[in-house]
Amino acid sequence: MIEQYDPYENAVAERINRTLKYEYGLKQTIKNTELAEKMIVQAEYIYNNLRTHLSLELRKPSEVHLNPDLEYKSYRRNKKNLKQLKN
Repeated sequence: MIEQYDPYENAVAERINRTLKYEYGLKQTIKNTELAEKMIVQAEYIYNNLRTHLSLELRKPSEVHLNPDLEYKSYRRNKKNLKQLKN
């Protein structure tokens, strides 16, 4: 999940993992692999496309990444290499 072995990036990754576990029910043991994969895909979609984030000024991550004109908070130290995601 992290690129440059930056502890700040690891903290953000751990925070996302915690959100997925506690807000989307992924903490429980799911014995059916197919069901677990469907739950993860659904949780990821909700997290990126439907859920607003305070650090993004109540915007959705997909909205921010698809609009290069919007400023957003980054936890990366080296902000030069940030890539814009494309649809």
